[in-house]
Amino acid sequence: MKFKKILIPMLLNKHLKNIYIILCISSFVFSEGKLPQGFMKDLNNKKVNIQDYIQDGPMFISFWFLACEPCKKEMKYLDIYNEKYSKYGFKVVSINTDNSRTFSRVKPYVNSKKYSFDVLSDPKSLFFRKMGGQQCPYSILFDEKGNIISKHVGFNPGDEIKIEREIVEVLHSRISADTTKIDSSIISILKEIEKNTFLNSEKK
Repeated sequence: MKFKKILIPMLLNKHLKNIYIILCISSFVFSEGKLPQGFMKDLNNKKVNIQDYIQDGPMFISFWFLACEPCKKEMKYLDIYNEKYSKYGFKVVSINTDNSRTFSRVKPYVNSKKYSFDVLSDPKSLFFRKMGGQQCPYSILFDEKGNIISKHVGFNPGDEIKIEREIVEVLHSRISADTTKIDSSIISILKEIEKNTFLNSEKK
């Protein structure tokens, strides 16, 4: 009996110690707020390093699955933004989290939509959890150095406006240097950002 009283606390302490170590490792991964290494496969079964996408400019990652209707609504706008801002080095990377039971329907769905962005597969949600994901849609905006700029959980009407504004903000210097820009919507967002920046500096 005395042996059990000593052994159980020892086992519990060991278990708690392991949990503490795991938590420390997890917090270390996210403490820098950077894009970590992550190897996944595209829909043609080709192995891809997520780090390769951040080389030319900012990136927007979006996690989704087939049964998620808000995910599909967000993806419609992300497709627009991927094309609209690609000239500034911006790209959207879509990461599907369907498991092996439903994955066979993912490629036909993506092909039917003719998305302009790349779609990768994370069937065990390993990278999704590594990035702190708990529910979809879950999206993260990175700058060209891989720093996390913002995170979005869920998608409601109007969120697309906030997302585009953040994209323009992170691309501000590149867009401002573009003397050929003629898209009135981009110019409008840029002017709004610059106006707010000026007003905030005046308040200080």
